[in-house]
Amino acid sequence: MKKYLIILFLGLFLSACSAKTADLVVEKSGEIRTKVGDEYLLNTDEGIVNITSNKVDLDVYLKKNVTVKGMFSGSTLYVDEVKSP
Repeated sequence: MKKYLIILFLGLFLSACSAKTADLVVEKSGEIRTKVGDEYLLNTDEGIVNITSNKVDLDVYLKKNVTVKGMFSGSTLYVDEVKSP
């Protein structure tokens, strides 16, 4: 019986963790204006957002309007996905 309770608890815990991670994913739209070091500046309607990526080559999207999706670490948005119109 204890094994089943532990498995149930772990399943609920892991599903709650994945739901929280999904809530942290943000989407921003704007123009990638310039590159400063390893970071890029995304000009959005709300202001400038620092972005970078370990998964996407953002150089391809420089000076283009895009929608990016990722998670913040500090003040930098780490981009996992880019959509270009």
